[in-house]
Amino acid sequence: MDTTAENRQVRMLIREVKYFNQYSLMSMTFYVRKNGKCQLHTVWAEKLERTFCSMSLAYFTEYKFQGECPKRNRTNPITGTWMLHDAIRHFPKIYTFPALEGGLNRRPSAFFIKIHFVSNTTILFEARFINDGNYNINLSGALATGTNITEEMWKRYVKLTQKLKIPTKNIENVYETV
Repeated sequence: MDTTAENRQVRMLIREVKYFNQYSLMSMTFYVRKNGKCQLHTVWAEKLERTFCSMSLAYFTEYKFQGECPKRNRTNPITGTWMLHDAIRHFPKIYTFPALEGGLNRRPSAFFIKIHFVSNTTILFEARFINDGNYNINLSGALATGTNITEEMWKRYVKLTQKLKIPTKNIENVYETV
């Protein structure tokens, strides 16, 4: 909860998500409130393309893999893993790896967003990064138009947080706390 507490850098109010270049580039515009003032940020992310079909063990055992990937649906260009460009500019508490062989150049750790589900009104996602204390951080989120997500989306979101081993008591509706 400390990571998304009031006035923390990862407590975001998403304003807009747009996709470009045949869904290979995404921009997220969001506000972060710091010291009582809202700061507007726009971060760009690139979709990580896979050259192979990723299948879970459950899919393999249930459908007896026969050499082809599962059918894609209309949300496939959006779902998947995205890597933020220059994330340290927007999230300065990201861990910075030590310089190799005593050099002066240090590089920040990557910030990944994995989009799990998309509907006309809702996006469920997880974010992974290493914080400045060198701890792996897993966050989950639900973005919805309006103020609330549907009950069905809420159930999917709770399953996602459980998969990430985030206690249900740590789920907070950021919109209601504004």
